[in-house]
Amino acid sequence: MSKDLPTPVAMLVEELRRVSRVGSALALLGWDQETHLPGGGAGARAEVLGALTEIAHDRATSELLGERIEAAESALNGDDGALAALVRESRRDWERSRKIPSELAQELAITSSRSLMAWRSARLENDFARFRPHVEKIVSLKRQVAEAIRDSENESLYDSLLEEYEPGMTAASFQGFIDAVKPRLVALVAEAAPRCEKVRTDFVTAGYDPTRQLEFSREILSAIGYDFERGRLDLTAHPFCTGIASPHDVRITTRVDARDFTSNLFSVIHEGGHALYEQGLDPEWSGTPLGSATSLGIHESQSRLWENNIGRSDAFWRHWLPRFRAAFPGRADDVSHEEFVAAVNRVVPSLIRTEADEVTYSLHVMLRFEIEHALISGDLEVEELPELWRRKMREYLGVEPQDDATGVLQDIHWSMGAFGYFPTYFMGNLYGAQFDRAARKAIPDLDDQLAKGELLPLREWLRGKVHAHGRRYSALDLCREVTGEELDPTYFLDYLEDKVARLFPG
Repeated sequence: MSKDLPTPVAMLVEELRRVSRVGSALALLGWDQETHLPGGGAGARAEVLGALTEIAHDRATSELLGERIEAAESALNGDDGALAALVRESRRDWERSRKIPSELAQELAITSSRSLMAWRSARLENDFARFRPHVEKIVSLKRQVAEAIRDSENESLYDSLLEEYEPGMTAASFQGFIDAVKPRLVALVAEAAPRCEKVRTDFVTAGYDPTRQLEFSREILSAIGYDFERGRLDLTAHPFCTGIASPHDVRITTRVDARDFTSNLFSVIHEGGHALYEQGLDPEWSGTPLGSATSLGIHESQSRLWENNIGRSDAFWRHWLPRFRAAFPGRADDVSHEEFVAAVNRVVPSLIRTEADEVTYSLHVMLRFEIEHALISGDLEVEELPELWRRKMREYLGVEPQDDATGVLQDIHWSMGAFGYFPTYFMGNLYGAQFDRAARKAIPDLDDQLAKGELLPLREWLRGKVHAHGRRYSALDLCREVTGEELDPTYFLDYLEDKVARLFPG
């Protein structure tokens, strides 16, 4: 590819790939840490991650890379196409990284690695006190990062962190989307939850062999187009997807509950949506901004779309319910199609975000946004987290965790320093619903295809419309490119209200 580029741009691509290779090594070590690393190796692994982070940071902030960016800018001379986006995003990354001292980047990597292992133990033992000092240190370090990278005194610390995951978004603009959605969402929960009390659910927790669950999940992953030659499925405490070297090596993980098949199944479809995005990035641009995701909000749109708009749809289960019955004989033989679809869509305020229904899910995200915003802003102390979490759960969802394992310790994000990540889940719901509407306009017989088990046409549409662009467009610009409209939260609300009305009529 490089021979077809202007020489300065080709040289920039070469240097960007030198940087990305170290990032791939870090991603691989991070994946191993969460899947196979023995407990006794945690301390040594933290030191290795710290050392590699220092190398990665030095490469990402080098004068050489800056010179390559400047030369490429001169060579393009005002071009506004894909190459201009490549150079623009390279400069953004370079300038942002240079604001963070190498020592701070290394300390954060080491602290995050140790914090992750401490979170895992604290969650198993239901012991927030054990995790508290790690969170306090992580929050302190992330505030230092935010101070370093913010563009001006007028930019809040939280906004500078949110920018890492959802470029161009601020806490205020995110709050605007919440304000547009929350009233109708709260009303829908109040309307739907009582109607769902009589939904049949005995078969959901009838007991399902973990090995067969994984086999069934792998079958669905293959059907949606996940390439196991460039990926794998493993077990971990918290499901995730990681691009080791996207699109060539993209791995996902899940967890299995022997009592309840939905925990594993929908986690796999969710992470599979992420993985399709990573595997759908243009390999010609791997290691560059054009070979990476637009934003995590767009990333979450792919996982939420596949998990909910497709994976919980009536049409999807027209094909997959007979296969489910064959995979788990005796568990759902007397369950009708309508009963099954109602069960996997029922609206029930619950404790665990990753297992929440799609109507209440966004309320979980709003709660986390409020809490982490207050933490980074200095309006909340870490010691106050467990009680505030319980109070917010009562306020938002009307349920209260009886322990910290199902409360403040349930998510992995803060142990890794991922402050500003949670809003992207909500944005993913909004983007996903609007993309789903656009896909159905482009593929009028989509439900007929789903009912036949034909999932690849949708994958290919998403690949061409969303995945292949990399970071050529901002998230909001990509939404306009895909749908022809500005991002509009009413698509998400209309979708939910229509589903509730159809499945749970009053």
